[in-house]
Amino acid sequence: MLQPPHTFDACFMDIQMPEMDGFEATKLIRAAENEINDMIQTGEVSAESYGNKAHWHVPILAMTADVIQATFEGCMQCGMDGYVSKPFEEQQLYSAVAHFLETDATDPSS
Repeated sequence: MLQPPHTFDACFMDIQMPEMDGFEATKLIRAAENEINDMIQTGEVSAESYGNKAHWHVPILAMTADVIQATFEGCMQCGMDGYVSKPFEEQQLYSAVAHFLETDATDPSS
């Protein structure tokens, strides 16, 4: 698994994947981030050794054709930051990720 430091703005996570589902993958990503964040906070490692970031958290957006409430709740419980139901329109996807990228969610062309 890729370990920080990395330079991803966001992760689009499919829920249904072979070998490991999106819930388990998200839990592993969050566990790795938490471990590094704890080591930085306690001074065990320096933030400089992890790309000068004092806190690691890549936004994870679930992408699934499953629209039941339990799936949404599962996404939030395992540490995902958002949810988009497939199929989706460009504006829906843009709105879901706009706050991760600090842009204006009203204009997908900007």
